[in-house]
Formats: sequence, C-alpha cells, structure tokens
Amino acid sequence: MSFFQRIQPKQWGVLIIFSILLAYVIYYSNTSKETDTNKEHLFEQKTMIVGLDTKVTTLDPRLIGGDPNSQYLEELIYSPLISFDENGNIKFVLADKIVSDDGKNWRIHLRKKILFRNGKELTAEDVIATYLFLMNPSKDFPQSPRKAAFSEIETMRSLHGHTLEIVLKMPDASFISNLVIGILPKEALSRAPNSLFDSGFESGPFYITALKDTLIHLKKNENYNVDSPAQMDDILFKIIPDSNTRFAALSKGDIDFIQNSIDPDKLPIVESSMKDKFKIQKKTRLATTYIGFNFKDPILQNNKIREAISYAIDRETILKYRLHSNETPATGMFPKNNFYYDDDLPKIHFDKEKSKKLIQESGLKTPIHLTLKLPHTNKSNVEVAKVLASQLNEVGIQMSVEPLENGIFMDQLKKGLIQTWLSVWVGFKDPDHLRFVFSSNMTPPLGGNRGFFSDKRIDELLEQGRVAQIPNQRKIIYNTAQQFLFEKKPYVYLWHNTNITILKKEIRNYTVYADGRFASFSKVTKTPETTKFPGNKI
Repeated sequence: MSFFQRIQPKQWGVLIIFSILLAYVIYYSNTSKETDTNKEHLFEQKTMIVGLDTKVTTLDPRLIGGDPNSQYLEELIYSPLISFDENGNIKFVLADKIVSDDGKNWRIHLRKKILFRNGKELTAEDVIATYLFLMNPSKDFPQSPRKAAFSEIETMRSLHGHTLEIVLKMPDASFISNLVIGILPKEALSRAPNSLFDSGFESGPFYITALKDTLIHLKKNENYNVDSPAQMDDILFKIIPDSNTRFAALSKGDIDFIQNSIDPDKLPIVESSMKDKFKIQKKTRLATTYIGFNFKDPILQNNKIREAISYAIDRETILKYRLHSNETPATGMFPKNNFYYDDDLPKIHFDKEKSKKLIQESGLKTPIHLTLKLPHTNKSNVEVAKVLASQLNEVGIQMSVEPLENGIFMDQLKKGLIQTWLSVWVGFKDPDHLRFVFSSNMTPPLGGNRGFFSDKRIDELLEQGRVAQIPNQRKIIYNTAQQFLFEKKPYVYLWHNTNITILKKEIRNYTVYADGRFASFSKVTKTPETTKFPGNKI
C-alpha cells in the first residue's frame, strides 16, 4: 500500500485545513505592516495583482536564461522579432516577413515606425547590435545564456533601415525560433548588467518602475505601437515563495491572478468553496517533469541504475493521489499533441521486481545512496520528491531529498554539483530543444545539458535534425534520436504538465498560452466589482 493510500480522507482534510490556517496567520502578520499607499493600488480598476512563486532573476534580455518567470515577463517589456501564439505556433512581432530558401541565408524585413519608449524608432541596426552583443559581450559583461542560439551566425548586415540579412555557417531549420529575444536600442548595449531599468529602452506594452525580490511593478508604455495599447495601467507581481502563503493571499482577495503555482490539493477548494470569486482555466502545457542524472557521477554512469529508477516509480499513484490526475504520463520530452511526439517510444510501467533485478545486474551493492535536489518554492513538488524517494527505497535505492532556494539550485545545477534532480522543462517549441538539452557541446553555460551527458551518435542525429528543412524528414530524424535517448536514459520522464490558471471573475480577456507566458496581459481588463473586496492589500 502506497503512502497516499494509507492516509484516510479525514486525515487529508485535517492536514489541508491546518496548513491553510497556518498560512493565514503568517500572511496576515506580514501584510498587516504594509503601508496605506500600497493599499490604494488594488482599488484601482486599471491595476492587476499577479502572484508568482519565485523571484525573477533578471529582466535584462542579455542575461535571461533558464528562469521561466524572467522569460514570461520579457515580452511584456521588450518586443522580439517573433513570438508564439497560444498554441505554440510562430507569429511575427517586430518582423514583418522572414525569408529563407535554404535555412542558411535569412532575410528579415522589420515593421516600420515601431518605437522604443524614449521615442526612438527601432531599426535593423538595433537588431544587429543586440545579437552581436549576445555573441560577443564587452569584457566586463558576463557571458549571455543566449549566446549558443547565435553561435552559428557567420555574418549580419543591414540592407537598409528596416531589412537585415543573416548568413549562418550551416543550414539551421530551427534558427527562426531563436528570434524571440527582446530587442534593445544599440545605445543600451553599453549599459552594465541589469541597469536598463526605466531608461526608455522598452518596446513592449509595459515598462518597469520597481524591481525587487518581493515585488515587480510594470506600468503601461504609452509609446507602445507594435499592437493595441495595454488595457491595464499597472501590473503588480507579488513574489510569494511559500505555497500556503500564496494560497492564503489568493483566498483573501489580495491576488487577482495566479498560474501554475497552487498545490494540487488546494484546487478542489477553489472549485467548490471559492467559485463565486474565482474562475479556473486549464490548458495542455508545453512542459515536461523529469528526473535528471549527473553523468559525472560513477553510480549514475551505470545505465542499469538509471533504468532501475525508471521502473521503480509508480507514476499512476502519484498522478492520482498527489496531482489529482491533472497531468499525463510522459514517455519522452514531447506531449502527444506535439508534431514530434514519437508514439513508438516504449511505455514504462511500474515494475518493482524488474527494478530490483536491474540493480542486481548493475553489480552495485545495496543500499545505493543518492541525493535528489529540487527548488523548494513548490510544496507539491517537494512532496512528490519525498514519494519518489519512498518508492525508490523499496527497491534498494536510499534517496535523500534536499529542497533548495531556486537561485542556489540553478547555480549548483549549472556547475554540475547535483547528483540527481527533479525539474520541469517549459515552453519548448522546436525539436531542436533536444540538442540544447542533450548535445555534448551544450553543457553550461552554453546550453541546457546540465547532466553532462555525451553520446556521439545522438550528437550526430541532433545535428542532422537541425539542418533538415522538411518537417516530415525532421520528424524521422528526431524519432530516431528519441529512441536512442530512451535507451541511454539521460532523463527519466515522469509526466506532462497542465496549465492551471486561477483568476478573479472580474479579470477578462486572458488567454492561456501553452508555454505559460503572460503575453495576453496587454489585452486583459478588470471590471469595477474588484473594488468590493474588503481589506485588500498589496
């Protein structure tokens, strides 16, 4: 009998109620000290309050890397050449037309009369300057996490004010998907890291007026002319790392909007007792939860151990009792609705005896000691990690769980200091994501191969997929690569995630994006009924 099955429904109720009450005490004690000046914001019809689970590491487009919240906010402030619609399909933003016949020579036509907030018109020179800086920053500037996306550029030149030509060293069908980086005016690139704050360099619907560990304030950009102006004058992002405290703030009415940062066991409470105040929107998410392995570790270099771990996990029990069936089991990186999903990948079923047999075949003595690390901001993920450890313990793998502050976790991960980790890849659109994650030349800081996995055959396949121009040809190549990755198991895939958005009924016109971005915030409106909530604070 599993951990979840041993707990009776009444016991679950007591645990949930106790955690909520404790969160309320903490939350009220913190918010009671806030100023009357801050209180006034929420009563404004043109202000929306958003709850975030982790602080934003940077909002400098030159430095944004693997932090999802930074990526979600970027396009609200700095416009890119292209973006993606709510279903993950490419849409043009600053670009009016992009042409490439061979995947090597790219001609990009920009929209004319697009303005930065300081009134300067955006031109091809600004695009080239931005990309050149990512490729070769100044001496006193840290290397950009986005450098690898432009590493194959051979030349760039402006043909005239609003057209540029980019020539790559070799064809790359995925290159267009790299053009999602916010463009800066060329004069901004001499600024020090994270010093772009309130300088008029923004071309998105909002600009930053406050950037703190606990609060981010975005204000409407009156010079924005890429699309229709933002409907909200202000968006306030409250960073609340503790999940119970976030839920207390939501329940109390201090948050208008929260996405993918509520514990699954709280969702039924919102659906039943809070349905008069909130509505819930769900959509399949471009996100995959996995266990990653550090291939520098002698234990994890043993393929039998990685395979044993995959069979020791009872996904169905976790999905049913912990995640309330909101997620779907994963066999690979891509969910079923993705064109590059490979239906031929074997389905791994829970098999405790097979796991024990594989451990025996590995030649390693039991118990085998491993440490699983993860960010502590999501209480649900921490609980899931403890269940995973309990299941692995039953086959002879003693796994200790170590939750870390998100910044510390990411720093250790990039430095190869983590043995195994539980994490989520979010927002991937192109299958070249597999190269970013698994190619041997994509170890940090150049890419996302944080387990330092290396396989010559997989490297070759992922390069072939990058060059191939016809989607059906690419699919054949990537299916083959996924089959090899299944055998090597640099990851054990767990499940594909679902976007769960909770918003006050007064919030209108919000569209859930598959990658979780907040791109539709500029369309959002808020009706006057919001001001009827008593005791609201920021």
